[in-house]
Amino acid sequence: MLKKIILLFIYPLTKFFCRIFAKNSLENLERFFIDINNRLVLKSIKKRPEKLLLLMPHCLQFSDCDYRVTGKEIKCKMCGKCEIKDLMEISKKYNVQLSIATGGTMARNIVKEVKPDIIIATACERDLISGLKDTISLPVIGILNERPNGPCVDTRVDLCKITGLIDFLKGLNYEKK
Repeated sequence: MLKKIILLFIYPLTKFFCRIFAKNSLENLERFFIDINNRLVLKSIKKRPEKLLLLMPHCLQFSDCDYRVTGKEIKCKMCGKCEIKDLMEISKKYNVQLSIATGGTMARNIVKEVKPDIIIATACERDLISGLKDTISLPVIGILNERPNGPCVDTRVDLCKITGLIDFLKGLNYEKK
């Protein structure tokens, strides 16, 4: 309930004032709300999730790659020029679903089809906030992508954060009260 209030009411209101008074700090505001969301989600988890989804953006793929890796069936040549190879290895090691989406519509369709207990999603600030709103009733942990080449091209993700979260979530074998 608190997550809904924050993302659907408080965030838009603060975003409105941020655009008027502090135009350059919108990304910081989005990061703040993503962090709040993550804390609320992690605090609300009561048991180990059985079905975990890694939902990644296609901009992680090497931009000159001839293979398209979007969707649930990922056809990667495992060259190592981008982090798709590493994400596939993480998916296999931890036995978690990995899906790569080209945008919000595809991401929503993947979530509807997979029906995960929890989602670890990576995107830029704007897309993560949008995705969190679209999946307001689901536990989604957002990890911001890194953009060394600018937005939407050859982005990266902190793989240690992903494996750390999976380790934490897979290690939950108790009931919180």
